[in-house]
Amino acid sequence: MKLGFYGKLALNNIRKNSRFFLPRIYTEAGLIACFYIMLTLAMDSRMKQVKGGSYLPTFMWMGAVLLGLLSAVLMLYINRFLMKQRKREFGVYNVLGMEKRHVGRVLFFENAISSLLSVFGGLLLGMVFYKLCSLLICRLLQTDAVAGFYYFTPITVLPTAGFFLVLDFLIFLLNRISVALMKPVELLQSSSAGEREPKIKWVMLVLGVLSLCVGYYLALTTESPLNALMLFFVAVLLIIAGTYFLFVAGSIFVLKKLRKNEQFYYRPQNMPAVGGLLYRMKQNAVGLASIAILATGVLVMISTTMTLYAGYDKVLTKNYPQHLYLQAGFTNEDGEITTLSPSDLESIVRKAAEKYGAEIKNVEYHEYLLCSYYRKDNRLFMQTEMDEASVMSISSGIGNYFFMTEKTYSDLTGETLGLSGDEMVVCSIYDPNGLKDLTGTLTIHGKTYTIQNNIYHYPISASYLASMFACYGVVVPDENTLGEIYAVQKKALGEHASEYTRRIAVTFADLDQAEAVGDQIDGEINRELTERAGGRARHSGLDTRWSAKESMLGMFGTLLFLGLLLGAVCLFATALIIYYKQISEGYEDRTRFQIMEKVGMSRQEVKKTIGRQVLFVFFLPLAVAGIHMAVVFPILTRMMKILMFFSVSLFVLCTLLTFAIFALVYVFIYLGTSKTYYKIVR
Repeated sequence: MKLGFYGKLALNNIRKNSRFFLPRIYTEAGLIACFYIMLTLAMDSRMKQVKGGSYLPTFMWMGAVLLGLLSAVLMLYINRFLMKQRKREFGVYNVLGMEKRHVGRVLFFENAISSLLSVFGGLLLGMVFYKLCSLLICRLLQTDAVAGFYYFTPITVLPTAGFFLVLDFLIFLLNRISVALMKPVELLQSSSAGEREPKIKWVMLVLGVLSLCVGYYLALTTESPLNALMLFFVAVLLIIAGTYFLFVAGSIFVLKKLRKNEQFYYRPQNMPAVGGLLYRMKQNAVGLASIAILATGVLVMISTTMTLYAGYDKVLTKNYPQHLYLQAGFTNEDGEITTLSPSDLESIVRKAAEKYGAEIKNVEYHEYLLCSYYRKDNRLFMQTEMDEASVMSISSGIGNYFFMTEKTYSDLTGETLGLSGDEMVVCSIYDPNGLKDLTGTLTIHGKTYTIQNNIYHYPISASYLASMFACYGVVVPDENTLGEIYAVQKKALGEHASEYTRRIAVTFADLDQAEAVGDQIDGEINRELTERAGGRARHSGLDTRWSAKESMLGMFGTLLFLGLLLGAVCLFATALIIYYKQISEGYEDRTRFQIMEKVGMSRQEVKKTIGRQVLFVFFLPLAVAGIHMAVVFPILTRMMKILMFFSVSLFVLCTLLTFAIFALVYVFIYLGTSKTYYKIVR
């Protein structure tokens, strides 16, 4: 046979089976477009130069890898469905005289035509929507849009096209091997395979229960944000495994238990529904579990990224109560560090602010010592005071402690504490483990201090350190007490010891005005410090609210864009699986309709029975996704604390809003695809 014959036959097959092939082509084109957009954003040098754009390459590369894995899984699922529906057709070809190698050639041309259409359409779609995505990124980063276009470039087109062409070719090889191993009779009977009553898979059932219980336990009980970060992916893998196992084995177990309940089962509305669901769950359990996992992924990605982006301003306010922080010093010839006085630091900032028209409202002087300790039973230890086993046993007790004198505290707050001797007051700024206020005594470096009282406001910002570790503010009576703490840890840790922080904290009268010229103010301060250094080594720290805002917008804005894009892909994948499920259910229910009518059920009763089954099957994943999201909510909340986020109420609101919108879209997807189902059944 000539190759032209196979090409014509392949085109004819695609046209006749457009109900199967067109969703496959559209899906791959959409995946290619998203992959191209991510890859182009990662490679576009202009996007890196916008404010906050430094995070784009890293996150977009990560997104491209995740999308590549998701694309491989989704395309394999689509191919599995297509092959199951068409094996009978291939069997007919074989019986009519076509050899398996001829069927293989038809498969090759079908795959080639579909793949080329998908690649061409996907790249065209990606190029059209890339500019829109770049505008959306700039909008999220609150910066000016990047002018010009960045369209057809080999460095992004060739890897995108190459990846999906190779993926399609590997799928073709799998199909070719599958057809070669099947016998003609098996091909003819493959479409009706799996009609025997399913058995309970006890091993899978037990593994599913154990996996889900352990995954839920980790998600609900993990307290420390750092532990949450490490255990989150373990919990996710366990929950995914448990979901698949319980959909496959647990659903059959529950349905068979219902069938043994005579009072429930032997009713007109229940008997056919339970019996039909047994066969539906056997054939559709994996697909339904996939829908549940994808739906959970959509909820997690969009709700978390939306929450982080919506709450960044609260994070800034909490961590930057003042607008600019500056400390500076220089290394002398003898190796000692000389720090600039508060008046010198203030003079430098005022000069820069006046030059660019920013009015200063207030200047504070902060002097404190920040040390990290392990805490156990109100005793603080440095790592050098403990062996490795002891460190690991109380690793959750690590914390940062801000020490300042009562004089500094009084200067900043106007309050007098009246401390004397070995007394101190403590403020619990933040504790991820939910520990109570420190009371009684506190032992530091072997010396015991009496906690006179707890205060609930500490006059300096804990900044990002508070998000990962417990953070406490401590006020000691005088410089001597503070000096003792400094001297002991300096002797033990040497060059790794904590040093005093002496900085000014500046508040501007108009933050927006100062932010508009923030880069110029920063540059002017750095130039002045360089001049004062006179060639000496400079040790300075300039931390501003506007630079933190740029960094947060860059991270959270990029994460939100990535979450929306990957969420859209997962939603599209969910819609596709539901569509193919409706087709599969339609062909199976068409036969069931006829059988039920022959045994005496009216058409209305049959339609109601099957409708009840379909509703249960397709809305079960949505319910499971909601349960998964509710369970992983605590561990997600703790993980987000690493990104300096603390507003649980905002996270709850965004999660509920995301679930409501997703449920609405899910219903529309179901209603839209159900039209195809009823066309097939009728």
